[in-house]
Amino acid sequence: MISYRLLSPRWRKVWADLAGNKLRTLLVVLSIAVGVFAVGMVASSYLMFQRDMANSWSSASPASVSLYADPFDEELIDSIRSLRGVKEADGRFNADLRVFTAGGEWRQMWLTAIPDYIKQEVSVVRPQTGAWPPGDGDVLLERSSLAELGVTPGERILVETAAGNKRSLKVSGIVYDAGQIPSLFSGRSYGYINMDTLEKLDEDRQLNQVNLVVEPWVLQGKATAPIEAVGRRAFTKLEQGDTTVSGFQVNKPGEHLMQGTVNALLLLLAVLGVLSLFMSIFLLINTISAILTQQVRQVGIMKALGARRDQILRMYLTLVAVYGLLALAVAAPLGALAASAVTGFIAGVFNFDSGGVALPLKVLLLEAAVAVLVPLAAAFWPIWQGSGITVREAINDYGISSVAAQGRVDRWLDAALARMQALPRPVVLSLRNTFRRKGRLALTLLTLTTAGIVFMSVFSVRASLYATLEQALQYYRYDLMVVFTESYRTNRIEQAVMQVPGVKTAEVWELTSGRILRDARKEAENEASTEVTVYGPPRGAETIQPTMVTGRWLVPGDESALVVNTEVIKDNPQLAVGAPAILKVGDHKLRFTVVGITQGILSGPYVYAPGEWLTKALQASDRAHSVRITAWSGDRQEQKLLGRALDQHSKKNSLKVKRVDVTWENKQRTEGRFNILIAFLLVMAVLLAVVGALGLTGTMSINVLERTREIGVMRAIGASSREIGQVFVVEALCIGLISWLAGAVLAVPVAALLDYQVGLLFLHNPMEFYFSFAGVGIWLGVSVTLSLLASLLPAWNATRMSVREVLNYE
Repeated sequence: MISYRLLSPRWRKVWADLAGNKLRTLLVVLSIAVGVFAVGMVASSYLMFQRDMANSWSSASPASVSLYADPFDEELIDSIRSLRGVKEADGRFNADLRVFTAGGEWRQMWLTAIPDYIKQEVSVVRPQTGAWPPGDGDVLLERSSLAELGVTPGERILVETAAGNKRSLKVSGIVYDAGQIPSLFSGRSYGYINMDTLEKLDEDRQLNQVNLVVEPWVLQGKATAPIEAVGRRAFTKLEQGDTTVSGFQVNKPGEHLMQGTVNALLLLLAVLGVLSLFMSIFLLINTISAILTQQVRQVGIMKALGARRDQILRMYLTLVAVYGLLALAVAAPLGALAASAVTGFIAGVFNFDSGGVALPLKVLLLEAAVAVLVPLAAAFWPIWQGSGITVREAINDYGISSVAAQGRVDRWLDAALARMQALPRPVVLSLRNTFRRKGRLALTLLTLTTAGIVFMSVFSVRASLYATLEQALQYYRYDLMVVFTESYRTNRIEQAVMQVPGVKTAEVWELTSGRILRDARKEAENEASTEVTVYGPPRGAETIQPTMVTGRWLVPGDESALVVNTEVIKDNPQLAVGAPAILKVGDHKLRFTVVGITQGILSGPYVYAPGEWLTKALQASDRAHSVRITAWSGDRQEQKLLGRALDQHSKKNSLKVKRVDVTWENKQRTEGRFNILIAFLLVMAVLLAVVGALGLTGTMSINVLERTREIGVMRAIGASSREIGQVFVVEALCIGLISWLAGAVLAVPVAALLDYQVGLLFLHNPMEFYFSFAGVGIWLGVSVTLSLLASLLPAWNATRMSVREVLNYE
C-alpha cells in the first residue's frame, strides 16, 4: 500500500486500469497471448523437431548409400570397405515374408539378419527392451511395428517363408531402427534375427544388402552427387562379384528419411503462427481502441490538469507493455508444453525419439519481442489518435456517436431498414449498430473471416485428398490382388482362383521389377535408375483405368511398347512418347518404345508392357506372378473373408502366396496417413476460430461500453432486459453471418491454392480441386455458435445496467 502511494498519479492510473477492470485485462492479455502462444509453439516445435530428428538420425550412424542385391558372400563387404571414399560398410540379409497378425491377417514383414549386433558400424539398430542380441529362433521387433502386429515381448509370431513353410519365432525384445520408414507409412512390419535363424526360414547364410558410409572429405554440404559416385563404385564391385544389384538408395547427408514430410508439416505450422499473430494484432488494436473510447473523459481531465500528449502516450504504452509481459508469462510455458505435445505426437508417428519439453533462449526472446514490441507497434496509432483529443472534445463526449447517416452505405442501410416495418425495433437497432463503427467492424470481420477461410479450406483439402484417393483406386478397378512368390501358368492361376466362392472375375497380370538404363552399354547399368515395378497386363485388361498425361495406353497387337507413369519420369526425364527405353529385368535387357505416359497417383514408379510379349521376352511365356480379382459382393467384411479364402485355397493348390492385398484396406491405411495432415490443418482452423471468437467478444464488449448512455435511454423509455440483450446478440449474429458469407466466397481461391501446395508437399503432384460445401455448412453452424457465445457475456453485462448506474457513467 505504501509503495502504491509513492507512485505518481498517472502510474497509479495504470495500476488501476490493470487491477480495476479484471475482465478487460484478461481480454487484452488473451488477445496478445494467442499470438505469442502460436509463435512460441511453432518456433519451439521447429527447433525440437530439428534437434530430435537429428539426434535420432545421427545416433544410428545412417548409411550414405544402401545397395540391395541378389545373395552374396560376406567377403564382398571387405572389398567394398577398401574402396576409395568408403569409411565403413556393413552387410545384412533381408527376408521379405509374411507374418500372421493378432488380428488374424497375413501382412508383409521384413526380417533382417545382422551378422554382429555388438559391432554394428552403419545403420545401427539399438535395443529398447528385452534380450540383446536376439537368440537362435528369436526375433526383435522394431517399435513402429508393434501396433501393426498386436503382439508384446514374450509372445510368439507365425511367419511364412518364401518357400511357403510356416515358422514360429519368439518375440524376445523391442528395438529402434531410425533408418526404416515407419510401418504406418511403409505398410510392412520389421523384425531382426541372427544369422543362425536364417536357416530356419529356408534362407542361405548370405547377405543381400550393403550399407556404407562415405569419408568426410567426400561430403559437399547437402549434395548427393559425390556420395552417389562412391556408391556407384560399390555397385560395380558387387556386379563384379557375380551378383545382380536390384536397388540403389542415396541418403541426403544429415537428413532423416521422413524429413521432407515433417518439414511440410512445419511449414503449415508456420502459416498457423503467422495468421494467429496477425489476428492477435487486430484484436489488440480493437481492445486498445475500446479502452481509449471508454476513457475519453479521463484523457480530457488529465489534459485539463496539465498532462502533455507525450506523457499520456507513455502511460498507455506502458499499460500495453504490462499487458504484453502478462501475456508472455501465460503463453511462453503453454507454448513450450504445446510444442512438446506436438513433437511427441509427430515423433510417435514418424518414429524418432522426442527430447521432451524445452524452451530455448532464442524462442523466449522471440516470444518476448512478439509479446511486447509487436503490441506496442500495433497500439501506437490508436493511442496517438486517442491522446490527441482536445479538452473540449473530451468533455462534450457522451458516448453516443455516429448515429446519423454519414455516408452512402449508411444512407442505403437506413433506407433499407425503414422499409422493414415488420421487424422488431431491437432487431432494427441491432442491424443499424452492426455498421456503426466500420473500422472496428472491418477488423472483427477480418479475424472471423480469416478463421472461416482456413476452416472451410481445410475441409476442401480433406475432400480433395479423399477424392484423389478415390481417383487412385478407380485407376485400379479390382477388389483384391494376390501376388505369388514365383511365376505360375496363367491358366493354373485363373482356374484355382475362380474355384473360390465369391470371385466374380480374375485377371492374371505379370508383376516383376527392373531398372531403366540410360543406354545399352554395359557401363550404363551402373547409372541405372532406382528400381521400378514392371506390370504386364493381359490383352484387353479391364482392371485398370489409367489417366493418360500424353500418348496412349497399350492396345492389342503391341509388342515392345511401354507406358510409364509420371513417377518414373522424375528419375528418367529422357523418356518421352516415341523415345526408346531399355529396361533391365533380372539378366534380361529389354528394348521398348515409350507409347504413353500415365499419371502416377499415390504410387511408386510403375511401367506397363504387354503381358504376353513381356513374358515371352523373359523366357517365361504364359506365366505370371499375380492375379487381380473382382468380388461379387461389395461388402468390406466379405471381401476381407474372400482374401483369406483365396490365400488358403492357393496354398492348397501349391501356389505360394507372397501377399494378398484388399483394396479397401489399402484405402483405409492411406486415409490414416491423410488424417495426420487433416488433424494438423484442423488444429490450425480451431485455433484461428478461437481467436476470431475472442475478437468478436472484445468487439461486443466495446460496443456495450460505448453505448452505456444509450442503454440508459432505452431503460428510461421502458426497454426490458431481454430486449436490451437481444440488441447485442442479434448484432453479434449479423457479424458472424457476414463473416461466414465473406469467408465462403474467399475460401474458394484460398482452398484451391492450399490444395495445390499440399499436393506438391505431401503427394509430389498437384491434386484435383474439390470444394467442400459440407465445410461451408459446418462453418455456418460454428460461426453462429461462436457469435452466440461471444455475445452472451457482453449482453449479460448490458442487461445488468440500471438507469442510475448509466447516468453516473463517465
